[in-house]
Amino acid sequence: MNAPVFIGDAEVRALLPASTAVTAMREVMRAFSAGEVTQPVRTVLRPPARDGEEAGLFGSMPAQVPFEGQRWFGIKSVVVREDNPARGLPTHVGTVTVFAPDTGLPVAVLPADTITELRTAAVSAVAVDALAPAGPVTLAVAGAGAQARAHVTAVAAVRPLRSVRLWSRRPESAAELAEWVRTEHGLCAEVHGTLHEAARQAEVVCTTTAAREPVLDEPDVAPGAVVCAVGACQPGERELSSRLVAGSAVVLDSAEAAAKEASELLVPMAEGLIGPGHARGELGALLDGRIPGRLSERERVVYLSLGLAAQDVAAAVLVAKAHAQRTGAR
Repeated sequence: MNAPVFIGDAEVRALLPASTAVTAMREVMRAFSAGEVTQPVRTVLRPPARDGEEAGLFGSMPAQVPFEGQRWFGIKSVVVREDNPARGLPTHVGTVTVFAPDTGLPVAVLPADTITELRTAAVSAVAVDALAPAGPVTLAVAGAGAQARAHVTAVAAVRPLRSVRLWSRRPESAAELAEWVRTEHGLCAEVHGTLHEAARQAEVVCTTTAAREPVLDEPDVAPGAVVCAVGACQPGERELSSRLVAGSAVVLDSAEAAAKEASELLVPMAEGLIGPGHARGELGALLDGRIPGRLSERERVVYLSLGLAAQDVAAAVLVAKAHAQRTGAR
């Protein structure tokens, strides 16, 4: 058996530009909501800490996705170590492995952090394209890490950007991001002292923080704006306040996962602010016209992203096939 090829960060980025990723994620979200994807709920292993040492967390997320007439298996495996930054390492480390649809042999291994970064932003851009006003928009971004950068690039692939308004709990990081936006995209980028200042005049707001408690409230968001919330991907984490969620239409990546893991829905439901049917439905159903999008120009719409293994596998398959075509491999 030939060993699978490892495709590193730089090559993944070269083979998966934002426009390509957006097209791929649009198709996989449609397939997911149409029942064409096989994907169980993720398995999470949380061993107990021993002798005062953090045990970490291991997540396993398999899926089978349709791609160009074939069905591909893949799996994302991730270890989370909150103590890694002290070692100069990211908290989330792992791989995405894809398997040949005909033989089942592993054909490629890719860095999970890069795939996750690019596919998450691309799906947000799909939501923006489906829900935001047509024409140029002002983008506000909360957070200043890799997801923040990826979201600027991805949203710019579906809408002309008038300007980018930034906020982070680390002002120096926001300043670095602003300089990157100016240099990389040639856009006006401003750093604001509060998220309210950054978001209030934006048609699109992307929250990419590691917040455990809400950072964005209803008065922070202009009527008619689209909010893409991607930072809270585990139970107990929230970026959006209960009243913002209650006062907005909500679109999900996965209704099943949201019902179990989306605290941004579960908390306001427990508070009696919304009912179990508050969410309008899934993004894939919206793309297929099975649920409505924006009902009025002033309606706020929230897209809640928990992330799907199908997104990781679809992105990884696309990269693996592009790599094979470029190198002449089979």
